[in-house]
Amino acid sequence: MRNFNSAHEKDLEVLSSFLKVEAINSLNFNDALICAALYGRLHWDNISGFFGDDGFEKELFAKWKHKLPRLSAKEMRGGRPDRWCHVLTRVYSYGGHSRLFKQLCNGLADHGISQSLIVTQKATADVLRALPDHLDAKSVLKGTPEHRACAVYKIARTASTVLLYNHPDDIGTALAARALREDGVKVLFVNHADHVFSFGPGAADTVLEICATGWATSEQRRSTNAQHFMGIPMVSASADKIATRYNRSGPILSIGGPAKYKPTSSLNFPRFLEQLLAVVSNDVVLIGPSKKDPWWADVLAKYPGRIQLLGIQPSEVVQTEFQRASCYVDSFPMDGGTVFSEAVLNGLPTFGPNRQSALGISPADSLRCEGETQLISDVAAYLKGGECSLDLVAVRNRIHQDFTNLAAVERVLEAAAGVTKALPDYLTQLGNRGPDYNAHNWRQDAQLHFPKRAWRKLSLRKKLKIWRSASHLDLSTSTVKKLKHRIFFG
Repeated sequence: MRNFNSAHEKDLEVLSSFLKVEAINSLNFNDALICAALYGRLHWDNISGFFGDDGFEKELFAKWKHKLPRLSAKEMRGGRPDRWCHVLTRVYSYGGHSRLFKQLCNGLADHGISQSLIVTQKATADVLRALPDHLDAKSVLKGTPEHRACAVYKIARTASTVLLYNHPDDIGTALAARALREDGVKVLFVNHADHVFSFGPGAADTVLEICATGWATSEQRRSTNAQHFMGIPMVSASADKIATRYNRSGPILSIGGPAKYKPTSSLNFPRFLEQLLAVVSNDVVLIGPSKKDPWWADVLAKYPGRIQLLGIQPSEVVQTEFQRASCYVDSFPMDGGTVFSEAVLNGLPTFGPNRQSALGISPADSLRCEGETQLISDVAAYLKGGECSLDLVAVRNRIHQDFTNLAAVERVLEAAAGVTKALPDYLTQLGNRGPDYNAHNWRQDAQLHFPKRAWRKLSLRKKLKIWRSASHLDLSTSTVKKLKHRIFFG
């Protein structure tokens, strides 16, 4: 075994290898899918610089593809109508991933394309009611992982094109996609979680890339059949351009998932706020984070009443806060994808760090500065009445030109027709973040993040086998203890 720099790196390698073997050697398809999903979740949560395992997917598919209810020769000869099927693991009322799907759905409808939706895990009734009206059918799957994988194949096999937006650990969808592709269905993988490990890129005819770093990561660390620039559809083609608003008295706004603000040694959002609020009088509104995250405690205590942590909020609240805000500051150390550009589109002066390690996701990345010190200086200078030196108009115009829902859909239609489109040069120049950016932070964090609930779905036989094996694995004592607990209690 190779040498490791820390216990959590070694534990990741040992536990990962163990789960992979358990998946391959499982005696039933359900246990194989669950062990594989745990393997995927382990690498999704621990961003170590490992982004895919196409060989593992192929091995699982070869062993279990007989379980998928394949088309008969007569059905294969029948042809397929020009109908598209979207496959998502989950649909949410918030976040950029679900908005991306909705924008593509609306754009495809403008082309008169018939569409359906499969949700492989979960969607509430309220979320389903809020989905676009253009969907002819909506299927929310239930049952075992085996049943869901088979259902994805059975439902989607009548489509001409399938768009995958699966969660990184959704191995059932990835295997179903391989069967669909063998049967002649065009499979396009939307690389919406391009900064982490994911199942599925190698199962698709083409990987639809959304940013420069994602493109480079797929090129260097994933197995793909083809890559094609899609970009994120950020605005409706019919939307009016909103002029920049210079409301310097409103709150400072930032939006992002709670984990995006977890401090590292080099970038620390609470520390940034602590220094900024000492020199400006504006309050702060954070959508996404909550008080239960311990890193907010000190700055909340130092500035009581000036910082609102609103947690996850629906789009209506987000729009209200865009209207009230004086400016927008991107989340960090993990920056925003869609929302950074949305702030520009909503007329806000927009600030963020990571200029030298930007994703290259949109023209908005040109608005970034070098680090916290410069960020504090720029935001404070603007709020105190200084001129906004950012070229917001040029950025906004470029987004309206290249990142409308119709522009993105045109590129998706090209991919479906077998055309490949390279990343625009200006995004390549902006996107200077390497694939190991998040891996560096994970190594500094020195913590192994553990999958939770999926263990409970394993058969009793498989649970007992893993429980007995745990003590014999070359794992740290704390990881063995946690593994044994997770197997039966999640």
